[in-house]
Amino acid sequence: MEFKVVVDTLASLAALIAIMSVMGGWYDSRRKPLSIPRVVVHKKDKGLTFILVTRNRKSYPVATKRIDCFSQKYFEVEQRVGGKPMYAERLSSRNSVFMVKQESEVPAKGNIDLRIEILGEKKIPAQLIFTIETSHGYHELRCNDITVVEIGRAEVYSVDFKKEYNSRIAAKAVYYWKRVSELTIRRVRRLGRG
Repeated sequence: MEFKVVVDTLASLAALIAIMSVMGGWYDSRRKPLSIPRVVVHKKDKGLTFILVTRNRKSYPVATKRIDCFSQKYFEVEQRVGGKPMYAERLSSRNSVFMVKQESEVPAKGNIDLRIEILGEKKIPAQLIFTIETSHGYHELRCNDITVVEIGRAEVYSVDFKKEYNSRIAAKAVYYWKRVSELTIRRVRRLGRG
């Protein structure tokens, strides 16, 4: 009886490992080869430089041919007379941040910084949507980690309080305490004037 329990347990464990391996392989094959985990935007006097940190997830090189960047996507629901309702997701040139032909190769399992220079000022949103034409088809990618750096500008200010913490929770607790204290002091001052 005990031998049968051990054999059944090992067989179940082997089947679970096989299922997980197949699911992992399927998930890896369904993922897009490129990702853009971070974008750094350098603001200059006459334009912007976008630095796209591009990562290749696959074990083969992927070449980029064209990169279009948008600030927003539209979602439309339409029903024509006598027809069925239709749903569509659209990218409009009205929300275009830039459109460039950028030919470069992202090495296998590697990273590369793609630099794109544009003239003029653009409003940088909290999320950027990229459509990239690659050697392996079109891909739509999103990036939420956007850092804007102003080049050639200095800001002078004085600091009343600054302290560094190793814990995010401790830093947030002090931040909220300072905010509440500051709002309370302002409220007392207003009441004292009135």
